[in-house]
Amino acid sequence: MSDYSVQVSWSGKDALADSNPQKVISGGDFNTEFSAVATHVGTKMNKASNLSDVTSASTSRANLGLTIGTHVQAFDADTVVKDVANTYSATQSGSITGLTDGASIAVNLAANNHFSVTLAGNRALVNPTNIVAGTSGSFFITQDGTGGRTLSYGTHYDFAGGTAPTLSTAANAVDRIDYIARTTSSIHCVFSGAIS
Repeated sequence: MSDYSVQVSWSGKDALADSNPQKVISGGDFNTEFSAVATHVGTKMNKASNLSDVTSASTSRANLGLTIGTHVQAFDADTVVKDVANTYSATQSGSITGLTDGASIAVNLAANNHFSVTLAGNRALVNPTNIVAGTSGSFFITQDGTGGRTLSYGTHYDFAGGTAPTLSTAANAVDRIDYIARTTSSIHCVFSGAIS
């Protein structure tokens, strides 16, 4: 219902001279005002459908034109809230996103925590995009059937002693680099060679 506005200038009649016929309140004035009131009241929700008087949640949603799953999320006691501590009673498993092999291998840390790539040549793992301090995960790096591929690293990848690791060279060898972002420009990495 839109805000109701007075239709007749009732207070304006007070300023008129007693001899002015417009000073008299007529039946037409009342009819104009009350018809407008009736029209506006008619657009309001009936009291029986007022949310404060409804005990049924489904009726309240219907009155508001809301559908669970479309306009509002269904309540789930198991929903995880991200700004409080959570205790998990079942395994939480992440997926592994395959990276596109190429001369420069791009990584978007907003896409996943774990990544894999098979090297078909000497490659460079460039600085990731969307680095958030505290993000952690793993890279699984596999040699192709030829083997002997090398991998260089962007400046954000930090290894112990400041020395980047040398990959396993055997064909189909798998190495793993575990990482955690210390800042948006420093990713601490731990290398495990020839895992399989």
